[in-house]
Amino acid sequence: MPIAPTPYTLACQSCSWKKTFLPTSDVLVLNRDWFNCCPNCDTPSPQRRMATAKEVLKTRLEQFLAGD
Repeated sequence: MPIAPTPYTLACQSCSWKKTFLPTSDVLVLNRDWFNCCPNCDTPSPQRRMATAKEVLKTRLEQFLAGD
């Protein structure tokens, strides 16, 4: 049975890019569910941290409005 990881945020220290992920499964796909380098500036290894409640709410609202 898949166990989804907790929501997390990736942030780039170089260009301030930030994205919150709400995985629905334990299968994480590169460039969809995580990145090994920043998609904006190609800096390796964006910083990963637990998402705050505000970030989770914002991401869920964006997904709802986009119809995902």
